[in-house]
Amino acid sequence: MYVLIIIFTIISTCFAQDSSQALLQKISELQDKSVQLSPDLKIVRNFRFQKGAEAYTRFSDFLPQASLSVRREKDFFEERNAPLRSLGLGPFSSTWGIDYQWMLLNYGSIQASRKTFAEKDKAELEVTSKEKEYPITFNTNLLNYLLAKYKKAAVENSLKKAETGKREAKLGFELGQKTKLDVLRSEANMVSLDSKSTSYSDEVQNTKSKFIEYSGLENSDLSFLDNLDETQILSVINSISIAAMSTKTTNIKSEPVFSKSPVLESLRYEEKINTIALASLTQAQWPELKIQGSYNNAGNSFGDSIHNPYRTHSIALVLTIPLFGSGNFYSSNFEEYFAKKQIQYTMAKRKLETQNQLSNTLIKITALETLVSSLTLNVSQYEELYRLTIKSYQLGKSSLLELLEVQDNLLDSKISLAQNKIQFYTLSQNYLWQAGLQ
Repeated sequence: MYVLIIIFTIISTCFAQDSSQALLQKISELQDKSVQLSPDLKIVRNFRFQKGAEAYTRFSDFLPQASLSVRREKDFFEERNAPLRSLGLGPFSSTWGIDYQWMLLNYGSIQASRKTFAEKDKAELEVTSKEKEYPITFNTNLLNYLLAKYKKAAVENSLKKAETGKREAKLGFELGQKTKLDVLRSEANMVSLDSKSTSYSDEVQNTKSKFIEYSGLENSDLSFLDNLDETQILSVINSISIAAMSTKTTNIKSEPVFSKSPVLESLRYEEKINTIALASLTQAQWPELKIQGSYNNAGNSFGDSIHNPYRTHSIALVLTIPLFGSGNFYSSNFEEYFAKKQIQYTMAKRKLETQNQLSNTLIKITALETLVSSLTLNVSQYEELYRLTIKSYQLGKSSLLELLEVQDNLLDSKISLAQNKIQFYTLSQNYLWQAGLQ
């Protein structure tokens, strides 16, 4: 008999593991699909393409530019101006020409190009960072949805037990073994669990909607999670969280690599971009050098301007040197100097805040690891206590109040354990990403 029980247990365990692995494989496939559908990733990728196009636009400012102009005039003194037009001195009715320009040196354009290229590099960093962070956020939103389903499933199981307890209380009351108070308590417990079930149903819908909004998936993509029971849901939560547990022991205790931290690297780019943007305060003080010219054909008609035109062609090297600006030379330079200091102070403060936040997160992770271990033991104790209390209640040695209290404590401890496992996963994975350790 014992051999049969052991064999049955082994088969059940293997089946549960296979089922859990199949669910994880399905979740992994959904994550791969979501990488192409996520609105957040689409936004940062599109912004990268925009900055790539903008970078070329800024580069083209330093390439030769040309434009075609066509003009048709009405001369109200046509007869009077005819002799002058024949000599090429008077106004012509029809003119077409090409104006061209080649910017050789312009401080404002140079700084605008530097700023755009820095923004392009920052956009590339944002895409890389988002793609690395995406699995963490994807799993966190999914775990929140699974947690809500786990709460609902746990309450529904408690409702089944409470229904059985209610029937036993009524039967005991009819047989004179239970009091009316036991019946009322069992009914009140049913109402309380029904209320929790309704609340958790709303939570399931809200977390599911948030997950779908983030991932870009459809409701139908999550249909394989609809019929999971309490044990299966908890198994999936544990399987996803185990990755964080195993990673923690190897990586989290390492020193943060701030040079590789995407958060601090993004701040460095932001500081660079803001500093370059200050060039607009003093760009009017710098010389400008360019080549510009025009080629024009004029005639009394468009036919004359093409076949028998009066032509003009000019080219010039233009150097513009600012000489006087009503004293704003000093004020604009001081404005730029103090604005740079403001940026430096602000960025130094934000970098320090980020580093302190990482240190505080590490402390929370260590505390959560201890808490998860304690709650795991706590759940085991409450499960054993619930099993013993049921037997004691059936033998008439424990009251219904004691049984309901143990049942509530067991439910709360299981939910608390699942919540803290998910929080541990989220904090540890985000820490590794932000600290540049993965």
